[in-house]
Amino acid sequence: MKIWRFLPIAIGIQKKQYSLPMKEKHKLVLIIVIATLIRCFVATTIGLGNDEVYYLTYAQHLQWNYFDHPPMVALLIRLTTFNLSFTNALFVRLGAIIFGAINTYLIYVICKGIKNEKAALIASLLYTGSLYSSIIAGVFILPDSPQLFFWLISVHFLIQIVSDTTNHKKQNYNLLLFGLFSGLCIMSKIHGVFLWAGFGLYILCYRRDLLRNGSLYLAVLITVLIISPILIWNIENHFITYTYHSQRVTIKKEINPSSFFREFLGGVFYNNPINYFLIVCSLIAAWKNKIDMAKPVKRLLLLLSLPLIVLLLFISIYRDTLPHWSGPAFVTLLILASCYISNETHIKEKFSSDEIKKWVPDNQNLNTFSEEIEKNTNSLLKKLVYSSCLLISTIVFSGIILINFYPGTIGNKDEKSLGKKDFTLDMYNWEFYKNEFEKVRDNDIQSGRTKTTFILNNKWFPGAHIDNYIAQPLGLDFIALGKLEDIHTYAWLNSYRKQLKIGDDAYFITVSNSFSDPKELYKKSFKKINSPVIIKQFRNKKPTRNMLVYLLQDYSGE
Repeated sequence: MKIWRFLPIAIGIQKKQYSLPMKEKHKLVLIIVIATLIRCFVATTIGLGNDEVYYLTYAQHLQWNYFDHPPMVALLIRLTTFNLSFTNALFVRLGAIIFGAINTYLIYVICKGIKNEKAALIASLLYTGSLYSSIIAGVFILPDSPQLFFWLISVHFLIQIVSDTTNHKKQNYNLLLFGLFSGLCIMSKIHGVFLWAGFGLYILCYRRDLLRNGSLYLAVLITVLIISPILIWNIENHFITYTYHSQRVTIKKEINPSSFFREFLGGVFYNNPINYFLIVCSLIAAWKNKIDMAKPVKRLLLLLSLPLIVLLLFISIYRDTLPHWSGPAFVTLLILASCYISNETHIKEKFSSDEIKKWVPDNQNLNTFSEEIEKNTNSLLKKLVYSSCLLISTIVFSGIILINFYPGTIGNKDEKSLGKKDFTLDMYNWEFYKNEFEKVRDNDIQSGRTKTTFILNNKWFPGAHIDNYIAQPLGLDFIALGKLEDIHTYAWLNSYRKQLKIGDDAYFITVSNSFSDPKELYKKSFKKINSPVIIKQFRNKKPTRNMLVYLLQDYSGE
């Protein structure tokens, strides 16, 4: 229990102000413990996804920035794996799980400060019920995992800044802390810049007096200094990160309806349909000015969230986007929704006695009627909040069963592209292929066919899986040989690994759900490319995916 007392102090929150009654403290701890145990169970029952295993390669050689993202996720993996000493799925994901627990507490603290303990407990339940915050950023090791942690801390300090306008010394202190944590948020994922964008809009619309505060500019300087390694790395690498990502969001003339609906419906699913409904209700209530909370805080929450959501929906009309990009914005709106739900359950505070009298039947007492309406409203909203957690639990456990026990594949059934479009295969039993490939290589060594230690692939996926689950456990050398836009950070990682020499042999491994033909890729690089050995994988006794092992002989150096 003692650890929870020190966490608020670590982020600059007054301990006395946020001390919890024992009953509420027990409820919060129960939510965090149960959610954490479930997350640990999920982490140990499914393999690393294609993004996760790719980010694990970041940690193998630390850089100030990477082709796709800033370095915070790599540092987190290094920390939780004890400098890569333990690289099983639980330790790789441990940082996300720890942050998931802390973030549940943080959102509780934020809501308690701006509303009450009831709103705070609702916020912790809604956070736990969100697929994005509880699983995508709370189990899977992604840049979102540290990003969401620093995002919530930054939101806390922004709320303090806009709420307390009299204590200038404290306000300056909070501005500097916001500069620090928003910088760390950007070092986790570039989307953190929307913290400054939202705060900047708030300043221009409601608090122009802050433009005369030197601490604001010092906060900007702190953020710039923290994120400067991103800029320096990109200068040294010809701004390759921005060249690549700008192509992903550049507006095209052609409208792409499927991308828009994927972004919209993905946002509904990732944030939990029940949560999404409650968020929409709270936004309508905010528009009608029917949420009982401080106006500066309400305005701030809207400016921190809506610009990112609206911008991504607009871009998705023309370009492919990913629904989890808007995740921090929706988590911010959960704070608003929690205050709205808490407010709705207090009818006596919401309406005057004269207004309530208009609805009371002639034969019923005013207080009795008010209590009955409040009880029914409270019961309905409680059911929605608890249903949110129940729904996410159902989705999670259904996903585990689907990944591990679905018969065959939910993707393509034809032999050449078996398993294509089956998203579950990213996380299904890659250890099987390690054992089967080892048999193939042992046969080649015993027959004198080759003694090569090299394994090749031409893309970061499935290359990162092959690297992590086959090459490294067997002590072999993996290199990704392909276009920069296909191999991503392997273009840098290759230079730290053993190099192919003229005359060397190498294995090229590919899978049927993401097939690449080495005869097209490397016809000038190797003098002979042998026919593949096909290793069939089954799930629940039905064919699910094939792995193809090609032996490439006599490297030419091209």
